[in-house]
Amino acid sequence: MFFDLLHLGDGQQAAHYFAFCFAAILGVLQGVAARYMRRDLLWFAPRIAYAFCALAVSGSFVWFFVTDAEIFIPGLAGGELFTIFVAAFGIAVPFTRGIAWVAARLRAPARIREKEPAG
Repeated sequence: MFFDLLHLGDGQQAAHYFAFCFAAILGVLQGVAARYMRRDLLWFAPRIAYAFCALAVSGSFVWFFVTDAEIFIPGLAGGELFTIFVAAFGIAVPFTRGIAWVAARLRAPARIREKEPAG
């Protein structure tokens, strides 16, 4: 019943909006992680994370509004936009945590990695 209300259209606007939200959310998560030193979310050193945040958010806005030819054609409405945003957020958070986990393992000295229990 609920999904009957969602009309994602025929064009690429839904995919473009998802990519826009996903990139912007990744940037914001890095900015928040740098501000509060959340090592479970942080990919880079805080200074680089702030720069990535600014680049990802501004770059995703510019990319979306420059490349999306359907932006001024009636298409996605509030329900669709909200659903796509929530989906992008739901994927971006575990993606961020996974990248942060890999980055932490790569930054750790080899002798510390050898002492970690397997499992």
